[in-house]
Order: sequence, then structure tokens, then C-alpha cells
Amino acid sequence: MTNHSHGKCVTTGVTAGVLRPRSAGWAGPFGVAFAACLVAPPALAAPSAFGAARTNEGVDTGLYTSSLFDEPAPRPRKLGLMFDLGTMDGGMLSLVYRPLPYLRFHGGGGTNGAGPGVRAGATLSPLRDSGWSLSFEGGHFFPGNVNGVFAAFAGSDYDDSHLLEHFDYDFVNLQAGWEVERGDLLFFARAGVGFLWTDVPSDNLGRIRNLSAFVDPDGSVEALLPSLKVGIVGFL
Repeated sequence: MTNHSHGKCVTTGVTAGVLRPRSAGWAGPFGVAFAACLVAPPALAAPSAFGAARTNEGVDTGLYTSSLFDEPAPRPRKLGLMFDLGTMDGGMLSLVYRPLPYLRFHGGGGTNGAGPGVRAGATLSPLRDSGWSLSFEGGHFFPGNVNGVFAAFAGSDYDDSHLLEHFDYDFVNLQAGWEVERGDLLFFARAGVGFLWTDVPSDNLGRIRNLSAFVDPDGSVEALLPSLKVGIVGFL
């Protein structure tokens, strides 16, 4: 039912389920659109905030968020044993300590085939994923007859030298190399330079006719030599 007053149209009730404008000219397309909105079914209405929230819940953003219950990555073992063979330091068995994933210290003893010796050093692996490493170490071998060592390489033509009968020396190694770690084992191979120095007893100098270029007249011996090494580390 419609009441007309002062040129205004006021609807007081619904008579036929569909609103009919007083005149088509007054309503035009705006009246039709307004009526359509009033009778539109709820499904065409804008989604509610609850519905939007449910939609957002189903979207996979592809981001991974860690949980407090996730297991942390295993930390590298710190203690181990190392065995290696080298041209400057013979065969050595050492204790290894790794305070940081890219830093290791080692110290131990062994033999060069003529006498016992001790050695200590450190290895730095700044790029662990690449496998490259840098090693620096130093040691000392106690007196021993190394003529047998030289004869093993030179053969039967080698003539024993009096200078090598009681030969002890100090040495340092600077090497770069490649290493790979699998589980609790680490394999490495390195190459570099080694510096060796010692003193020959003066009483032996008089028995040598032609001194080597490495031996100074005062009996001091200094030599810069190639240094090679291969070895394995087992972490405990």
C-alpha cells in the first residue's frame, strides 16, 4: 500500500511481492535496478568476512614455518684420530680437535723411517662445501740414521753419508688441498712446500770432501722442499 504526500512516495506494505513504481518515467532504469537488488537471492550477495577468512585459510602460500618440535641439524663431532703419510713428516698418528666446523687442530707423533718425531698443526676450511682447505704445521724428528731411507729410493748405488747417520731436524709445512667428509670419516690430499733446518756436528764436516749446497760452512742446513700428504680422519 502506498501513501502519496507532498510529492513523496512512501511504501507502507507489500501488496503483490514485487514493487511497482508509480510511473515508468519516474523510475526508469534506476527503479528497475533497485527492485532487482531487493529481490536478489542471498547467494548473489557479497561474501561475508567469515567466508573470506575460510577462503584465505585454504590458500597455500608455499612458505615453510619451522616448528619448536623440529629436530635441529646434527652438530659436527669435535674429537677424532688422524693418520697420514707425508714426504716431510713420514707417518703420523694424531689427535684431532674441531672447535668450529671450519677449524681443526691436531697433534701427535710418528716416524720418518729412521727416528721418532712429534708434530702439531691446524687446518682451516673456510669453504666447507667446496672441499678446499689450508693447513699449517710444524714438528721435530729426533736423531736417526736416514741413510736407509735414501738408499730405499736411490737403490744399491747409493753411498752412505756420514752426515745422515745421526740426523735430526725441525720442519714446517704449508699446504693446500682437497678434502671430503662422509659420515664420521674425512679423507684429504694436500700439496705445498716444506721448510727443513738442522745443524750438522762440526766433527762430521771434516769427513766430507764435497759439502752439499744445502749445508753451510758452519754446519747449518736449510732447505725448501716440495711437500705432499694424504690421510684420513675418523671422528669419535
